[in-house]
Amino acid sequence: MKRRLFFLFILLFGAVLQSAGQSYISRLWNTKKYAEIIEYSPKGQSLSGQDNVLIGRSYMSLETPQPADALRHYDIAISKRWQREDLYFFRSEANYALGQLNAALADLEVCLQMRPNYQKYLLFKAAIAYEKGDKTLAYNTYNILCDLYEKQVPFYMMAVISLEQENYYKARQQIDANMLRFERGKEFWTFTAEQQVDLEWRIYKDYPKALKTQDALLSYHSGNAQYLINRILLLRLEQQDSLALLAENDFQDRYNTNQIPLDYYKKGNFQVGQYNRNNGVVEDYRYFRPKLNNDTKYARYYLSEGGQVMGKHWAGLTGKAKDTTLRYWNFHRGEETFAVPAVDTNYAGFVRLFDLPDSLLQPFRPQAIDTTTFVPVVDGNRTIIDSTQLPVAPVQLDTTQSSEAVLPEDTIGR
Repeated sequence: MKRRLFFLFILLFGAVLQSAGQSYISRLWNTKKYAEIIEYSPKGQSLSGQDNVLIGRSYMSLETPQPADALRHYDIAISKRWQREDLYFFRSEANYALGQLNAALADLEVCLQMRPNYQKYLLFKAAIAYEKGDKTLAYNTYNILCDLYEKQVPFYMMAVISLEQENYYKARQQIDANMLRFERGKEFWTFTAEQQVDLEWRIYKDYPKALKTQDALLSYHSGNAQYLINRILLLRLEQQDSLALLAENDFQDRYNTNQIPLDYYKKGNFQVGQYNRNNGVVEDYRYFRPKLNNDTKYARYYLSEGGQVMGKHWAGLTGKAKDTTLRYWNFHRGEETFAVPAVDTNYAGFVRLFDLPDSLLQPFRPQAIDTTTFVPVVDGNRTIIDSTQLPVAPVQLDTTQSSEAVLPEDTIGR
């Protein structure tokens, strides 16, 4: 009995000693009473380094953090020779919250001196360096992480930085490796697949590879509007016009059944073609509801290399809706408007309008149009208009404007 009482006394005495060694602020911290801890802030100079650290952390734990106040107490703790790596990490967080990125990096270097190659410190250092704009430091830090830890963020960010630095060869290698490294359908695989689509499409012009990856993305994210539009454009670049038209009509159906984001309803159109030219880009759009957009079904925009709109041509359909042989394109080119029989009322028919020579384009005169007299003539793969069947009217030719409107032959249909 005496022996049991002796052991019980020892345990109780140990608990009392442990409690005595822990400050009142520490006990408040254990119960997450941050507001009560902050009340001790005015006494910071008389408190221990540990208590000042806890006051600083309490300021950072508020619903609205107060990093300036936290930083003041971290500095007091350091002045009291409280030299611990986590203190410098907490101070780095406060400096970062205040936008003092250089100071935040300096604190992390102290952390890494005390604990080299620690994952949390390296990740924070790389993220701050990237935000600061020091891409070389960020890349090198992520490279160290890749060698030490099998984490997704460093592998992904190395590819991001390679792309931003226009090191496309290295980026391609990293992206191809990440496509195999990351789990299909998951977040970082999706990010990497988007990188691959953009790189293969815009830089390497490997349209089949870009289209294959875009289809893989759609297999996991079938309702993503931008993915669906990318697929339309890539199919057209691959000259798979039938599949592109099906994809285009599918997007229209999604609009009709409210399956696309609200932004598209506000904008009223979606992109269906994109072609490079020597001094810029051509972008084609289809309008969801032509009647609300001056009867425009398709529009072509000419963009400079800087992205400014240099010109616009558009066309809509007029005539009997159920009888395509009695329909014609109301084709607007600059300030001129032409009537052209609509042999094909889809995108391919719109593109052919830009192939027609000026001699076959007659001015549009609504009161003179009789669609029953239009007789299109097909010569091989080109549709030619018999000008004797069009309304007789003087034609004002503008060969300069026409040459600007017609795409180079090597870009049509790509």
